[in-house]
Amino acid sequence: MIWTIAWRNVWRNKKRSAIIISAIIFGLWAGIISVGITLGMMQQMVDSAIASSLSHIQIHQPGFLEHKEISLTIAEGSTVLQEAEAFSGIKAASGRAVISGMASTTQSAAGVEIYGIIPEKEKAVTCISQKIQTGTYFDSDKRNPLVIGRKLADRLEVKIGSKVVLTAQARDSTISAGAFRIVGIYKTESSVFDEISVFAEQQDVDKIFGLEGQIHEIAVLVENSDEVDSVSVKLSALLPQLQVQSWKQLSKILASYVEMGIQMLDIFMILILLTLIFGITNTLLMGVVERMRELGVVLALGMNHRKVFSLVLLESVMLSLVGGVIGVILGIISIEIIAKYGIDLALFSEGLAEFGISQVTYPYLPVSQYPKIILMVVATAVIAAVFPGIKALRLNPIQAIRTY
Repeated sequence: MIWTIAWRNVWRNKKRSAIIISAIIFGLWAGIISVGITLGMMQQMVDSAIASSLSHIQIHQPGFLEHKEISLTIAEGSTVLQEAEAFSGIKAASGRAVISGMASTTQSAAGVEIYGIIPEKEKAVTCISQKIQTGTYFDSDKRNPLVIGRKLADRLEVKIGSKVVLTAQARDSTISAGAFRIVGIYKTESSVFDEISVFAEQQDVDKIFGLEGQIHEIAVLVENSDEVDSVSVKLSALLPQLQVQSWKQLSKILASYVEMGIQMLDIFMILILLTLIFGITNTLLMGVVERMRELGVVLALGMNHRKVFSLVLLESVMLSLVGGVIGVILGIISIEIIAKYGIDLALFSEGLAEFGISQVTYPYLPVSQYPKIILMVVATAVIAAVFPGIKALRLNPIQAIRTY
């Protein structure tokens, strides 16, 4: 019975209830959209980094990432690569030689990371082959073919067919250099990556820098992105002599951005709901004041104060849930629609490219967050009901009947 009374009380003043429900709906809808866009950008940063260079997991000789010494190759790298490829849960793996060096032309020079790869294997773990803007992905009969980023090509003032000299320390500690021909220019979402990363065939890098088939890095792509951490742990147990790290360990800044995005969702929603508390409290308080005589009568007839408090609490929860559920549903629908077409941020494309974000942003909000938002709405309703409920608890039946 108390549920029926509470529901009827919510709609006793339809206009007032409709206004506060509308405020809850709009507040949650706007909050979900805003957070969805932010999380979408952060997800793009992660996806771009994984697809272009990080992959899900990387394997190195201990100390290589800290010092980038050419001598720190993976012992029996080809065997380790085969073990990684055959490991359960792994989709693909590719071995790379990674050398810090200099790319120079007659016009300019720049510091670069030289990746010696086997194109067909690399194609399975990175998106570079799909990001070729001009030229080809090593589909050329040129001697020492090279694929570079658009940002670096503009800096070096080169084009397809131009000669680029790569200089770096060889395995025997001497300085070696080799002339390469640009056969492809790629462009990813990250201008920073495009400016420093060049790709050459592993056999050419071996020949010039004396690596003799040795590799520094094995990039691994897992079948299920949700199992990256578990696969990383199992690989570490299989290869205890090597350093096995997931993308979260390789790029702690990137991982912190994602974590910050989820925390921002909570903070943003709490701020919105805290603002709505005042509106809900005001609505309930006015309802209690308007019903002082009525509440005094039911208390005089035997209803205890606890039930009166429960009545006010139920009214608050019902009021909030109606707005909360509709707001979340509208948020879900809006994110699905916007995610289908994206938001074009071409005006900010250069700035976004610095962070690895495409100019077209697609909102993203994990399904697991929606129940949490509803729980936060219910918690807000309970908090909002405290003050009006206390006022109802302190009500003196005789005084309420005489005064009101």
